[in-house]
Parts: sequence; C-alpha cells; structure tokens
Amino acid sequence: MIAEFTVENVLSFKDRRTFSLISTKDKELSDSNTFEADKKLRFLRSAVIYGANASGKSNFFNALVSFLRFAVFSGPHKQVGDPIEIEPFTFSKQTEAMPSFFEIVFFIKDGDDTIRYRYGLLVSKKHVEAEYLFAVNNVREIMLFERKFQVINCTANFKEGAKLKSSVRNNSSFLSVCALNNGEVSIQIIKYFRNMRVLYGTSNAPIIFKKEELLPEHKKKTVDFLKYADIQITDFKTERITYSDDAPDTKTQTNIQHHNILFGHTFFDEETPVGEKFLEWIHESSGTLRLLSYSNDILSALKEGTPIFIDEFDALLHPLIIEGIVKLFNSSVTNPKNAQLVISCHAVNIMNNKLLRRDQIWFCEKDQYGATDLYSLVEYKEPVRKDASYNKNYLHGKYGAIPYIDDILFQVELNRQ
Repeated sequence: MIAEFTVENVLSFKDRRTFSLISTKDKELSDSNTFEADKKLRFLRSAVIYGANASGKSNFFNALVSFLRFAVFSGPHKQVGDPIEIEPFTFSKQTEAMPSFFEIVFFIKDGDDTIRYRYGLLVSKKHVEAEYLFAVNNVREIMLFERKFQVINCTANFKEGAKLKSSVRNNSSFLSVCALNNGEVSIQIIKYFRNMRVLYGTSNAPIIFKKEELLPEHKKKTVDFLKYADIQITDFKTERITYSDDAPDTKTQTNIQHHNILFGHTFFDEETPVGEKFLEWIHESSGTLRLLSYSNDILSALKEGTPIFIDEFDALLHPLIIEGIVKLFNSSVTNPKNAQLVISCHAVNIMNNKLLRRDQIWFCEKDQYGATDLYSLVEYKEPVRKDASYNKNYLHGKYGAIPYIDDILFQVELNRQ
C-alpha cells in the first residue's frame, strides 16, 4: 500500500509537497474507509483531489507517471547520453536549472511480514544526482543503498547491488539496474511499481482486451461492473477486422487489423425478451465506453489489492456512478485486499462526511507565482468540523482551490469596453 508520495520542483510543484494516504486518528468512517497495515498505522482506501482548472491536479498524476517510468524503465531502456524526461518548475530562475525530487513511502507484504520502504530520487535532465532506498521491518529504518551521482554505497542488507555499482549509467536508476540483474529486493519493488495503475479520464486510447479478460468468468465480472452503474448491457464481444489502407499516396496496399467491440442488449418482441442484439461500440454512449475502459483496471485493483490513480475521473461519468465506484473501494466486503483509489474530479456530490473523511479530501491550488499547493481538509489553515457541509463550504470558497469566477467575468467585461 502507498503511504506517501512527495514531489519538489516538478511541473507546477515548486516547493516540496507530500500527498499522504496515512489515516489520521479520526474515528469517523474508520471501519469502512481505512484499514490496518500493521499494529501502528492505518491507511486510507481512497482519496479525492479537487481544484480549479489548471490548478495542478493533472500535474500530480503526471509527476507520479514520470517517477514510475524512470524508476522502472530507465535501466533497460536508457542509452548513454539519453535525456531524462523530467520537467522542473519553469516559472522561476531559481528552479529551472535545479534537479527534481521524488520520494515514495510504501509497504509490501512479504510472507507474514509487511516491509516499509522509502525510495527517493533527485534527478536533472542529464543525470541522477541522488538515489536511495531504506527499509523498516520491525522498528528501526535501515539503509539498503544510497547514491550520490555515481558513487553508490550498498549495505549488507542489499547485497544484490554490490557488484552492479559500476554498471549503472548516470541517466538510469540503480534500482532498475539491480532488478534487471535479478536482484531479489529490487525485483519485488519494481514489480510493485509496475502493478500501480495511472489512468486519465480524458484519454482517447482504444479499449484493448487481453485474452484472459475475454474468458467467460472475467467477462461476467465486467458486465456486472457495468450493470452496477445501471447500464443496460447484457454482454460484449470482440471481433478482429481487417481492412485495407487505400490512401492515394500509398504505392502498396497495407492490411490493417483492429479489434471491434460489440455490446449485447436484450431484444424484445413487444414487452417479452426474446433474445440478444449486438451493436457496434460506435452506437454506445461515451459514458459507457469510458466506464468499460476503466473496468479491467478497477476490477484488477480490487482483486489484487493494488493502487490505482485516475485523473479527471468524472469525465463523461454521472456523479452517482462516481460515488458508487468510490464506495466499492471504501468497503472491506468489495475491497478485501485493501486496494487504494486516488482520483481527481469536480464531482462535489461525493465531498460529504457520509462518504469521505476529512483526510480523504485533498485540494490543489496555484499561487500568484504559478506554483501548486497541495493540502488536505485536515491540514487546512482553519480547523474544519467533522459535521461540516464540505461541498457547500468548498463551493463558497471556504477551502480555496476554486476558480475566481468574478475576476473572470470582470476581465470579460473589460475586454468588451
């Protein structure tokens, strides 16, 4: 499970900001919305990030993707001299040439034990300036390895890295190099990172199913998930279509294959159901297609207990569907393996004390210098009551992180004159 993710000098995050899924000692909704990882800490099953357009919500998800891609893939994919795809905060002379910082604190179950790891990176577009990995098994945090530029110190607790210190390039993560060479600890961590899912509600990527996802048992779960959202679909299937590329500027004809998705609906004779009729995906609503695009990742997360992050989750979805999916994660019955869901959205209907705790509600807000602040309702400068009307207070500007509509209208009026 994820405990914390910290960024500094990344995209619109100028100063160090930490997003936390560690539960406070608040007892509200504790049994449903939190779970225990060890005897000392409880964690949140879900969290929602709010904020005005261009406040930095998507940059939070983009920063996480940049971190995961580099940590996981830089070892096998980077060549000497390749740039590192990192974007520092660009609106300040003091930060544009400075490195970007990432740190993630997470827990991995290893047999009967749950190990806490803390992994960090300090990287520029040219090289890694620092990298480290610490672990806690019982009480004390111990160092596994620490890197400063190309000087790497591995302790006896990380023997897998001792012979690889000279093999890592300055534009690759040491962790990924160790995993590439079958390091036991590093493989476990890289596998955990790879199982994390980051999705985007505005994505137009095609829906592609793996073979196992088209087996009857899995298909039934997907259809049930769509029905959970009250969508009248009875089945779906895919067919492979081959067509020719007859573009006039192409001298040779090219055969192109793609999967076509068809959805089943009940077919009626007057009011009596007599069969099933399949329609191509182009006849379905955008919301149906968006929900289907989420289905495999959400069902997989609930089954495996892995974290899932979705930006702009409310795009094309009804607010009650959003609420229903959040409830799936905020339940030990439907989420027995404690998967964690983190979303950004504008759906204020779920910002209420019946569904979310104060530590599950987060905000992004930019200051006058273009830097994003990230804070939870628990951290807000003025104490927020447990029984407060969170959504009404938010829409009235009490917690910040809303667009300045009056200023926008004023500017429009000025431009007209």
